[in-house]
Amino acid sequence: MITLGLQEKNTLLADVNKRSGANVLECYQCGKCVSTCPVSSFMDFPPREIMQMVKLGQKEQVYLANSTWFCLTCSACSGRCPREIEIPAVMEAIRHLALEENYTNKSAKVKAIRKFHDIFLDMIRRYGRSYELRLMIEHNIRTRDLFKDVMLAPTALLKGKIPLLVKPVKSAKAIRRMFKMAEKLEQKQK
Repeated sequence: MITLGLQEKNTLLADVNKRSGANVLECYQCGKCVSTCPVSSFMDFPPREIMQMVKLGQKEQVYLANSTWFCLTCSACSGRCPREIEIPAVMEAIRHLALEENYTNKSAKVKAIRKFHDIFLDMIRRYGRSYELRLMIEHNIRTRDLFKDVMLAPTALLKGKIPLLVKPVKSAKAIRRMFKMAEKLEQKQK
């Protein structure tokens, strides 16, 4: 394990480890995460570099990077990690910490991803499932790209790929309770 002698002073490392449940110091920079990640070429810093930056306490660079927002949380990286580090949990922790501390990446792509993220979570909270038609329309409105993918909609609707009305799942109330419990747990972690 690499220890760099920074554990006492590095609040970023402590916060990320606590929030993610991972130990970033266990990463020994093999690069398997980068070679496996399907979106690493689009990131400012691929997962390996993010891990190193967290170890070094480079808070502002980590929080302003697009990497955490581009992460698909597909777990391809953690599946190949020889140290079995849950890298998607680390990326999610960084994303939440950056939001809590009001760090915002100015990239149009990151802004669009954040809007999608907010809309999607709101739908899950309300309906207990994704409602694709609302997701598409609301995302297009919020990103001011009203006609994006509009040519695909008629075909998708006719083939029944996008239902006109949402059918809430039977467990929608239970899902709302889970959201409330998760919010309480997050408040305790702070």
